[in-house]
Amino acid sequence: MWLVLCDPRDRAALWAYAGLRARGLAPLELLSPQALVGSPRTVHRIDRYGARFEVGLPDGRVLASDDVDGVLNRAVGVAVGPAPPGTVSDTLSDTLSGTEGETKDDRGEAGYVQEELNALLLSLLTCLAPVSVNRPTASGLYGPWRSAAEWTVLAARAGLVVSPLRLTDRPGEAPQRAAAAVTGRVLVLGGHVCGAPADEDPEAYARLARLAGTELLGIDVVGPELPGTDVPPDGGNHRTVFGGADPLPDLRVGGEAFLDRLLDHLKGLSPGPR
Repeated sequence: MWLVLCDPRDRAALWAYAGLRARGLAPLELLSPQALVGSPRTVHRIDRYGARFEVGLPDGRVLASDDVDGVLNRAVGVAVGPAPPGTVSDTLSDTLSGTEGETKDDRGEAGYVQEELNALLLSLLTCLAPVSVNRPTASGLYGPWRSAAEWTVLAARAGLVVSPLRLTDRPGEAPQRAAAAVTGRVLVLGGHVCGAPADEDPEAYARLARLAGTELLGIDVVGPELPGTDVPPDGGNHRTVFGGADPLPDLRVGGEAFLDRLLDHLKGLSPGPR
């Protein structure tokens, strides 16, 4: 069994799900994070043999982690809102509030509930980590989250051309780079690069994904080169500059060719020890 785990409003994930179905990947399930943690029947075991779970699906079937062969993981988190009576979300929310059925108006409490549910989701996703694209981490359920400064450092190490990034110690103010419109997006999946500029070596993009520890990575490029760009001493023939990276990219930019690659990648995943 294969899973596409995503928010119901994730258009890129829905596009990928439809494309994988059309290519014959079966059985293939579309599942939301809310459905995974909000099931009225959840068994989660962690012992010396590893971690695994069994979750009851809305249609009455049981999803067992040991039966999953591959996951396109685009889980961002669990939204806190009204939950059906008797679900894990409803029970946990009532327990934390101290009064069953009480209106949850306290934002601090709602945030606490959300963190608890996300912790449960992370634990469940970890059972699927060996066959997940991307693997969940403590800094991001869909892959490691990094600041703009961290991505810029990794991009430079990977050999991409980077523009200056202005840092600040002002609370709440994000780092800023020279203003430029994104002119292209590159997708890296399992070391394969889709959409790299024709006159550039795609290996630098694959290297960035490896340095980031992600199988799937979207990379924005901008051009032409910006003033002050750190051009390497190889003649400066690059015409594009690193513009950012995201382990939750819009998959649609890769088109049908990317779906073919995604199909092969998901079918080739090996669970190994869980």
